[in-house]
Amino acid sequence: MSAPRWGQTGQPPVPRRVAATGRTRTRMGEVPAFAEGLYEVAPDTFAWLVPNGSWGETNLGLVRGQGESALIDTCWDLHFMREMLAHSEPVWRRDPIRHVINTHADGDHCWGNQLLSDQHLVATRACVAQMHHHTPGQLRALQRASALARHLPHSALGGVGALGRYMGDMLRPYRFQGIVPTPARHVFEGQCSLDVGGVALHLQEVGPGHTDGDCWVHLPERDVVFAGDILFVGVTPVAWAGPVSNLVVALQRLLALGARVVVPGHGPLATPTDIQAQIDYWLWLQATLKPMAQAGQPVEVASRACLKASSFRRSPFAGWAAPERLFTSACTLYREWGLPVGRWPGALGTLDHFRRQALLCMTPAEGAAEHTRSGGSPPT
Repeated sequence: MSAPRWGQTGQPPVPRRVAATGRTRTRMGEVPAFAEGLYEVAPDTFAWLVPNGSWGETNLGLVRGQGESALIDTCWDLHFMREMLAHSEPVWRRDPIRHVINTHADGDHCWGNQLLSDQHLVATRACVAQMHHHTPGQLRALQRASALARHLPHSALGGVGALGRYMGDMLRPYRFQGIVPTPARHVFEGQCSLDVGGVALHLQEVGPGHTDGDCWVHLPERDVVFAGDILFVGVTPVAWAGPVSNLVVALQRLLALGARVVVPGHGPLATPTDIQAQIDYWLWLQATLKPMAQAGQPVEVASRACLKASSFRRSPFAGWAAPERLFTSACTLYREWGLPVGRWPGALGTLDHFRRQALLCMTPAEGAAEHTRSGGSPPT
């Protein structure tokens, strides 16, 4: 009997867990929705899945061919990268990792590259151009500043206390010492095909959207797609770069592929319902935000109104973690529409952006409670 397709079951196949870290809490201190570790999602095709998909809780891919393997994305720091390589070593021991593919330039998908710097590193040209926009040194400085600011009241100094807690919680699990950003040496635009020990990998550029240089990796013979961060499951997606319309088109194309297994950049394996829900989120956000933007509402005010709207609170989106990320995507849409969002340029502007986002922050429990109070079914 052939393997079931999405249209037949509507659910991904149950992956076989090959290795696990044994952690009983996520990096953010939450109860894990699934065990962190390496899963075989198709023959000789593996996903390193990290619950619950929050900041830096990044999924990676590992594809084994004859005599060589390919790694799809790397971790945010060297500690977690070494841990992943150690747990997956029995898989690639006889078929060493010779190729590393970065789906985009966020540090949590490429800052582990240096541990494999002698291998064939591949990414889109736009991805490589963006890899130095933020540095490990900047995040170390943020960690130190957040440790001090988190002791201030939430709204102190216009939200500096909120910023300290928000950034401190985000960055605390990670060790940014010793990281040397190592960009890919092989770049492509549009499409690229790799042969990994007889296994065909089709790389498709789908950015800009989440970032400037997004791509996914499709294994047609194994019916698997590693989607990178154009897709989040159970976590609010974010459009750092835009245009948001590109994300919608990419997700529609992903849905049309009908791959048996879709590995998102964050969260558990995706179903068609998950992909459609994210399409619906982007369409809802554009439709809800634009009238407020056209009426001259500041982006913070409009973002808060979106999160309080009954259309949001009754939707599946309200059960997703990190709803405050809507603010970043709202800023991206305001820029698309030619409207002002920022107050300062450079690093100071980035800090101010996250301060404003932190002031919108709700915990997943608060978001779920609000969702249920408003008549939505409890998220699962």
